Amino acid sequence: MSPAEISEHPPIYERLVRERGDVLTETRKVAEQTQRQARQELDWSNLLVAQKEREERAFSAFG
Repeated sequence: MSPAEISEHPPIYERLVRERGDVLTETRKVAEQTQRQARQELDWSNLLVAQKEREERAFSAFG
């Protein structure tokens, strides 16, 4: 197959991307967004800091 024939008939993936959109790229973006959101939701570091602050302010009859 000559280079001219290749440029006339792009690979199937490029044709599908033109017709249907780039599903792989869209999927990758959604997966990255979901990972960021999950990381934020599962980040308990703020709760640990708040708990430590409460414990430091708490009244202790023995201390």
